[in-house]
Amino acid sequence: MKKRLLLVLSVIAIFCLFISGCDVANQGSLKSITRPYIAQYECVSATLGGEDIKDRFECFEIVLKDRENFELIYQPKDGEKHIYKSKYEFDIETRELTADISVLGYKFKPTVTVQNGKFTIVKQIGTKQLVLNFKAK
Repeated sequence: MKKRLLLVLSVIAIFCLFISGCDVANQGSLKSITRPYIAQYECVSATLGGEDIKDRFECFEIVLKDRENFELIYQPKDGEKHIYKSKYEFDIETRELTADISVLGYKFKPTVTVQNGKFTIVKQIGTKQLVLNFKAK
């Protein structure tokens, strides 16, 4: 009975592979399958109008939770921790990440290129430029 069940399960598994058109050679590289960009990114430097503002924060990070959800986590020194949840998109071909972000009352939708586990967000806020550099932990 156990052998017959094993045989039936094996046949079903093989059948499913053929039905789904599974072609491992054409599925892409291991990196594109495993989505290596899904990580926790720590803000390593932050400036506003050329002034270093990183020391104003206890923590400032972006966590890509899965293929479409992320969390922006920041905590001002002597302040409460804030967690902002939203959606993002990632283009495997161009390595571009696009997300809706709200930081300190400002909303924007940056598109950045992730290179070697790093990316930079640049946003003009009034007359000052906000520059946030992130690196995967």
